[in-house]
Amino acid sequence: MTPAEAQEERENIYHPDLPFVERIEACIQRYRARRRLGASDQIFNKYLFLGGIDSTPRMFSGHVDADFQDMSPEEKRAATAVDTVHVSGGGSRFYNDSERAGWDVDFAGVAAGFLSENLPTMTAWDYPQMGKAVGVLENFLTYVLQHDVCPEYDANVKEALAVCQRAKVELPQTHQALLFFPGEFNLALSELFCEDYYFFGEGEFQRPANFAPENVFKVALSTVGSQKQYEAVMEGLASKSVKVVSEEECSMEVVSVHRPSTESRNLVRSVALDQGGPFAPIGWIVAKPCLIEDGFDRGEHFELSEKEETFFLDDAILSRLEPGFKLQLCVCELNIGIRFIKQARLVLVEWHTFLPQNLMLHFKEPVPNDRPPQSAAAPEAEGGPAKAAKRVSAES
Repeated sequence: MTPAEAQEERENIYHPDLPFVERIEACIQRYRARRRLGASDQIFNKYLFLGGIDSTPRMFSGHVDADFQDMSPEEKRAATAVDTVHVSGGGSRFYNDSERAGWDVDFAGVAAGFLSENLPTMTAWDYPQMGKAVGVLENFLTYVLQHDVCPEYDANVKEALAVCQRAKVELPQTHQALLFFPGEFNLALSELFCEDYYFFGEGEFQRPANFAPENVFKVALSTVGSQKQYEAVMEGLASKSVKVVSEEECSMEVVSVHRPSTESRNLVRSVALDQGGPFAPIGWIVAKPCLIEDGFDRGEHFELSEKEETFFLDDAILSRLEPGFKLQLCVCELNIGIRFIKQARLVLVEWHTFLPQNLMLHFKEPVPNDRPPQSAAAPEAEGGPAKAAKRVSAES
């Protein structure tokens, strides 16, 4: 950038007296014009969409070289730009500056929503691709700061950059934690007490060849369980009276992680039985119910319990969990008071955010329809699906 261009940006394009929507629109258009995003273009478009910005290609906007001959670089950029922050109109799918209700300027929130909810799906958990996508966001946010686009939101932009830094570490960490579920302990209990259970073994964790579920259960409770729990297990297994009394789907937030001590690890390694082994060191997490937003309405009277629960887990899983991580689980309870994880469906970062804009992805504006509806008096209204089906049948 030349000194003249920097002065132009400072005094005209990004002048603080200009409305924010004008400055950010110019920023996005200029950023895209100066960067060759290539395959990352789709990533950037989705990020902008979640922020309410329209990146839809314009209809009938084709140009030939002759059209640009007498244009300045700024005029060429404006003529070829596809990114729009609507001042009015634009439909319900995007931000409209004339109807601001329900919208806030939140760079950190949009970054958190895109990275935690959308990016893993878009990249199918391909870590190198995820890293490149995070880099695109970091590059854009750094551009916003360096060009002094919106100094009133600099602190929020820096928060968004901090989210990007966390995403590089924590997103792969949550994915790895999910791949190591259910672990030996939960697999043993599922095989022992869930009649409909079948382990597919599609993740990193595989069922050991010399797996003895009952021995795994006994060894685990002898190292991490209370005396009361251990006695209940031994008595229940001997009498074959242990059974599942409830099964539920729940969302839990990790409060604390307790990995096995050195003494516990040495004790587990020293166990030698006729069946099973070597056994995995077991620790536990303390978790509390939480709400994982997904766009569904929970009703006005939805309340979360404050009761904390304990779940025993293999150390391979515990090493990848952090306080604040959110788990979507299928949990079973035994009649001896022990609850175990039958299946982990999701492991999410602490800053997981669901943006309502996700619900607008395939939204279409309603249009007037003059066709009369079906009713008891006219079950086959003119032009209705039943008559249309008959017409197709008659023609065939």
